[in-house]
Amino acid sequence: MFVLFDELEQECLNAVKYIEALKVSRLSSSQKEDILGELSASITHLRIQTEQLDKQFDNI
Repeated sequence: MFVLFDELEQECLNAVKYIEALKVSRLSSSQKEDILGELSASITHLRIQTEQLDKQFDNI
């Protein structure tokens, strides 16, 4: 289960990194699109990981 926690923590940090990157004022449209794409993927990954974590909690 600790592996799931580690993966969740890392993905949370990734999401924060992308959110912070969006705060940069001089981003081109292309850069914003790339960052938003990465953020979307990160959020999707977080959803999957939390579902797996919920299943682990149910088995305890």
